[in-house]
Amino acid sequence: MSTTIKINDANFQILIDNPDLTTCILFNKTTVYSKGISLDEKVVTSVLPVVMIQVSLAFLTSHIVYFLLKPLKQPRFVCNVLSGIIMGRSVFGKNKIYQDIMYRGREMLVVNTLATMGGIYFVFIVTVKMDKAMILRTVKKTWNVSMTVLLVPLIISFLVAHMLRDHVPRINLKRFYFYISFLASRSSFAVVVDAMSELKLLNSELGQLTMSTAVIHEILGWLNSILSQLMRGGLQRILVVHVGAVCALSIFTIIVLRLMIEWIIRRTPERKPVKDVYIIAIMIGAITLGFIYEGLNSNYMIGAAMFGLVIPAGPPLGSALVEKSELIITHFFLPFFYIRLGQLTDIHSIESWRSFLALELILVSAYLGKVVGCILGLISFKASIRNALLFSCFLNIKGIIELMHFLRWRSRKYVDIQTFSELVLSNLVLTAIVTPLIAIFYKPQRRLESIARVDNCIRTLRTTLPSSELRILCCIHHEDNVNGIITLLRATNPTEMNPICAYPVHLKDLAGRAAPVVLPYNTQKYKLASNATDRIMRAVIKYSRSSGPAVAVQPFIMISPYDTMHQSICRLLKDKFIPLILVPLFPNGEVQGPKGTLHNFNINILHYAPCTVGIFVDRGLNSCINTAKSAKFCYNVAVFFIGGPDDREAMALVSRMSGHPGVSITVFRINLEENIVENESEKHIDEVVMNEFVASNFGNASVVCRQIVANDTKQLVSAVRSLERSNDLVIVGRQQAFSSQLEEEMRPWVEYEELGIIGDLLASADFVGGMMSILVIQSVESVNGATHKTVKTLGNLIYNYSTSSWR
Repeated sequence: MSTTIKINDANFQILIDNPDLTTCILFNKTTVYSKGISLDEKVVTSVLPVVMIQVSLAFLTSHIVYFLLKPLKQPRFVCNVLSGIIMGRSVFGKNKIYQDIMYRGREMLVVNTLATMGGIYFVFIVTVKMDKAMILRTVKKTWNVSMTVLLVPLIISFLVAHMLRDHVPRINLKRFYFYISFLASRSSFAVVVDAMSELKLLNSELGQLTMSTAVIHEILGWLNSILSQLMRGGLQRILVVHVGAVCALSIFTIIVLRLMIEWIIRRTPERKPVKDVYIIAIMIGAITLGFIYEGLNSNYMIGAAMFGLVIPAGPPLGSALVEKSELIITHFFLPFFYIRLGQLTDIHSIESWRSFLALELILVSAYLGKVVGCILGLISFKASIRNALLFSCFLNIKGIIELMHFLRWRSRKYVDIQTFSELVLSNLVLTAIVTPLIAIFYKPQRRLESIARVDNCIRTLRTTLPSSELRILCCIHHEDNVNGIITLLRATNPTEMNPICAYPVHLKDLAGRAAPVVLPYNTQKYKLASNATDRIMRAVIKYSRSSGPAVAVQPFIMISPYDTMHQSICRLLKDKFIPLILVPLFPNGEVQGPKGTLHNFNINILHYAPCTVGIFVDRGLNSCINTAKSAKFCYNVAVFFIGGPDDREAMALVSRMSGHPGVSITVFRINLEENIVENESEKHIDEVVMNEFVASNFGNASVVCRQIVANDTKQLVSAVRSLERSNDLVIVGRQQAFSSQLEEEMRPWVEYEELGIIGDLLASADFVGGMMSILVIQSVESVNGATHKTVKTLGNLIYNYSTSSWR
């Protein structure tokens, strides 16, 4: 094959002579740009307008297909591939005029270049988002399951391929059957994470196991790609040329480029954006490394992955790269990838059904072998067959990484167009089948609901022995939450006889990372803590040390998307037997709009938490507190008690506070004359709770109880607004024992659903000038709509006593 390039002032001509193909691509000043629509020129004769039409048509077709297939729960990957096939030679391409306009040599040269750049950037961004420390943790924990679900299908499919090798002709790649068996048996981390994110299953148990398995498969895939490149030539070439160049470039990337990345991170001040010049330089470096590896007869995906691995995930640099480049990669570069894929895929080329069935048997044997491998691998976890089948569905999801390998084989003439089309369709059909099955049959929310049922859970403040350890999980969004949380912990009266164990969890959104992370803070070797996290945890640990044995602290870091973060929190609550969780209403205590990510997060916690939830509106609790070591602690608390499980749970917390000598408590017992509650047992339990509180605090000068009678809604609001400014904190239940008529009257005025009717009234800006902090308590009983049961039996007391030392 020979290539001739001719350049003059007006033309740029590439002439490629090949025994099978002769192509002449001519570029001149009129072929790239168009002068616009005129009578003597057609716009579609220029490259740029055609490319713009291609990407616009791909965008439109993809969204139409997604709209039509959304009821069938099809992922965007399936819709994008289908849109490419529709635009390609299989559907629209059957029209000769369309084919001649949209897929001429000049236009396809641009499309192929942009598609390759899209592939490089996709691999680069995925590896940037990958938590490098996760690789070490995963290898230690799930290597046995990962190897089982890889080796079982690999062996089965390779044996089937060996038996059917004579029935799959037109293969020009040595060890093709091993490569196709390995590719069908492994799971790509990028593909799995993208699917889990779309299905909102990143924090689910099976989702976590799938990503851990995919990490090990990804490592083995990189090793297989490197070894396959090294084994392609002779011994002399391997030792002298290929190994030397690739190793030198890899060492340069790991050492020199890594030092440059660390220098950029050090040069970026905290909470300041990374400079655009650094972002541009890194993106240029990624594409350059990819092309260099490709020029060394290696794989551009290895170059992009190598560079991505030296960049730490998360802020500041990893998050900035993802934020500024992911959108253009997804919506500009990747559409050209699907256009190229559709142009090379021809359904009508499948003529030899014998060859088609032979290849499909090889692929199906790998898919079914993965089911067997999942069942065998999960035996050690004592998982059910249903979960093993769902796990195999997770691992059988295919995506863009597999298509990149197919395109590479096709561009290098390793497979013919029929085999290429069969591989693409097989991955498309498989993903279109398993993704809806996962969406239909895997419901982690139901598991959380079952955990939160009253009959199966006694982790409430009322069922926690007064003399036992009180465990509190404290959610912290921002440094401004720390002072209020610490003050609230001090007010709960921790002593050596009545200790508390706090679990402060710094919640961070999943920005610049692929997989969620939940780790103890003291695991410093993973380097997940930022400066803000360090300051937060140092403050809490300092308070614990100053309090002595009365306060124990076990800090955590949780990096996860907010829409599924509640799943990880609920599992932590369940594992640690925690009866109370404190959640700030907003990150810095400022009241914002009720809609948004944090609003949904609070609602999910209230709905799924298997314990008592406290929504904390922090308005600055340090007004009368000097330092954590201060001997003088002065704190005024007001409590509104109307009735119901939530108000009773609030009284259980106040009962603990009443023993603190520096805490002054005022309980307002509000009796609603028009509030006719049908359940008389509820009213009786309310009276018992109040009588117990009054009796236990008889003679306590720091506790005052007042009776307020309200005849209607107006008087109730007036009674609440009559609260004095001298109080530092107001505690109220989220739901009260209102009659349906009173609730209907007050519900339309509620702005913040998570605070309830009275809590929303207290949190309004016109209530004592918006200067008072509020703690809204919700019992797990009210979530399930169950009436209160007397659960302080001897068995429950023994259970709480036996688990009080767990941490």
